[in-house]
Formats: sequence, structure tokens, C-alpha cells
Amino acid sequence: MSKPVGSKAAKGADKRATNEITVQQFNHTSTSIGGTADGLRRSLKELEAELKKDEAGKKEYEAYLKRLEIQRADLQRKVDENRAWLDAVEAQGMESAESKYKQLLDQIQQIYEGAKEFHGKGIDLLIKEFGYHIAYKRWNDTFTAIPFKPK
Repeated sequence: MSKPVGSKAAKGADKRATNEITVQQFNHTSTSIGGTADGLRRSLKELEAELKKDEAGKKEYEAYLKRLEIQRADLQRKVDENRAWLDAVEAQGMESAESKYKQLLDQIQQIYEGAKEFHGKGIDLLIKEFGYHIAYKRWNDTFTAIPFKPK
């Protein structure tokens, strides 16, 4: 069955589906799609570059965090050691530490009193044997020294 030449179907076959306006619209749409795709490609490259920078920053941050954790562990160890030492001192009692301190002060005072006494005897010996005068140097003195007396 063939269709007659003058029928509507035959006329529709000769007629184009597009015209000048639809071609321009298709071109405009395809150009817009291409521009959008290019823009998206650029945005994707920028995002990938930012991700690489973020990864590098993350690694740097993790390294810094690890150093801080090591430092924190060292400080915690020192705190624990000092706390153990303090507990040991407190176990002995503060009265014991204070009494030892007072004993040391008394011993130092006794040593210093003895040094003052021997210093005075030394000055007396200088006066008696060498003619040393404490307050001033005389023109004929051969002995020179700076006067000093411990308190």
C-alpha cells in the first residue's frame, strides 16, 4: 500500500522539523551547556587543588599534634615523678624536714661563729707581729690589706 503523492503524509515528509529559530536555540543551548561544563571543570580542578592543600595541612597538623602529645606525656611523667617525691617527703612528715632544716641552720651558725673568732685572732696576730693598723695605712707600713670584720 503506497500513499498517494498529494496526501498529508507526503507533504509532512518534505517539511523540515527545524527552522532557523530552533537551530539558533539549539546552538545557544549547546554553547551554554559547553560553557557550563568548562566552568564545572575549572571548579573541579580548583577543588582538587584545595583538597591537596588541605591534605598537606592535615598531615602538618597531625605531625604537630603528635609532637604535642609526646611533650604532654613527658610533662605528665615529670608531674608524676614530682608527685611521688612529694608524697615521700610528706610521708616522712614536715616536722622532720623542718627539724633537719633548723639543725642545718644551727650547724652553719656554729661554723660561722668559729670563723669569726679565728678571723679576730688573725687580725690580732697581724697587729702584734706586723704592726698592722685596721683603720688606716701608715706611710711606713709594708703590709697592705683591706679591712674586713664579719658580723
